[in-house]
Amino acid sequence: MRRLGEAARNPGRSQKNDRSEVSGLNTESFKSIAERADSDTIYSILSRSLRVDWKEYVALVAKLRGKGLFPILVGVILSQNTSDKNSIRAFEKLRAEIGVGIDDILRARLEDIEASIREAGLWKQKAAAIKRAAEEISKAGGEKYLSSEDPVRLREFLLSIKGIGFKTVDVFLSVAREAPFFAIDTHAMRIAIRWGLIRRRSYGEASRAFLELFGPQRAEETHRLLIALGRRYCRARKPLCGECPVRDLCPSSSKYLGKS
Repeated sequence: MRRLGEAARNPGRSQKNDRSEVSGLNTESFKSIAERADSDTIYSILSRSLRVDWKEYVALVAKLRGKGLFPILVGVILSQNTSDKNSIRAFEKLRAEIGVGIDDILRARLEDIEASIREAGLWKQKAAAIKRAAEEISKAGGEKYLSSEDPVRLREFLLSIKGIGFKTVDVFLSVAREAPFFAIDTHAMRIAIRWGLIRRRSYGEASRAFLELFGPQRAEETHRLLIALGRRYCRARKPLCGECPVRDLCPSSSKYLGKS
């Protein structure tokens, strides 16, 4: 079956032209988006159709406004089970009142950290995780350790800290170290299933599928594009398939088109 790569070879083409390239295809005849188009085509459509503003992503806000890599980890911990909007507000308040560096967190009382991050929700658990992370990373070598340790070993180390899971670590490593890990949040998981890349909710399977599809060099940027796609079109309830820029490639669009 012919794979579509024209959009990537002609990046100046409009979204309308991108979709006319694949319009009229019977989405029920294939099971995965990867059977219908190559990664360059999908990435090209996503990057030209979706707006990604760094101010709307806490990891990028932390990277640009903090000093060192630890503030990025703090920001991603704050984003657990809440919106970027809430976590950004909590991050900025913590930065103003206490600081977001390793030494700032080590000096601060746990109660004060909790008070500063209440807007992120689950403030007790998140404050404890941030405090533990500062303590363990400080013992391991601090910022130097975060910036120089092998990414695979660093991933294992961070996962050993209570309160830090796979998504938190992978977002941190992809943003802070540009490491070849594909972070999976609720939007990416939903899209992986609807695109036919996986059949069940599995962080590892979804991460590997997207990494295989888009490659390690595009992992961090594509992760943000998938978040934007999930927020704008591929919603959990009532997805806007009729307006989605990749609807003609998506094997699930025909299921929802009558319900959008």
